[in-house]
Amino acid sequence: MAHDIARPLTANAADATNGARPYRLGILGGTFDPPHIGHVALARLCIEHLELDELVWIPTGQSWQKGDDVTPAADRLAMTELAAKALSDTRALVHASRMEVDRAGPSYTVDTVHELRQHYGPTASLAWLMGADQLLRLHTWHGWQELFADVHLCVATRPGFDLAELDGPVREELAARRASTDLIQSMPSGRMWIDQTLAVDLSSTALRQRLAAGQPADDQLPSGVAHYIASRGLYRPTQSDLPIPARPQTDLS
Repeated sequence: MAHDIARPLTANAADATNGARPYRLGILGGTFDPPHIGHVALARLCIEHLELDELVWIPTGQSWQKGDDVTPAADRLAMTELAAKALSDTRALVHASRMEVDRAGPSYTVDTVHELRQHYGPTASLAWLMGADQLLRLHTWHGWQELFADVHLCVATRPGFDLAELDGPVREELAARRASTDLIQSMPSGRMWIDQTLAVDLSSTALRQRLAAGQPADDQLPSGVAHYIASRGLYRPTQSDLPIPARPQTDLS
């Protein structure tokens, strides 16, 4: 188990540590390339609605779906640590973990949640947090149906999101597993919760394109992340990305 994942002894978790109720962990995983205010809003909403004791951000190491076309893991981890500080005013202990960054080979969510379950024990409520885009791609995840043995899936989508867009097997799982926040909080795993009030719809891809074009994006980034990006020169176009200048025509007449 990675050394930076540990059950904290906080005042918020007092009831859980003395056995009065399950300990509640929220897990926010992703590439975070870069982390933006949409991620922060998703985390804040789930902390409040699920009454989480702890929330851990887990940036991917080697993403098996995105290949090598991602910012170095050390930079993504540093930005994620800065983004986590934006939630210091919440009830939960919030921190970033390098458990996937340090893992050799591709990062599979099913392996991460199994490792977390072993660490936090059989009775803790573990909730994997995701947005609508991740839910739409859930059926493409390696071993996605095995996730329910270790975690709940808790999804915050934009208003008006059409659940009919989901892949058939995911729609079937949602119909069978959909539950209230009370069940999520009291059970270890196996349920799905959908919130359709999150009015933030940002894409890391679009944000990278905006930064590469030299457009300001401070309003879309957590405090400290914009400064880190500028200081490290991230998302600037490389020489190979720049358009080839047109060769001047020579008048030979």
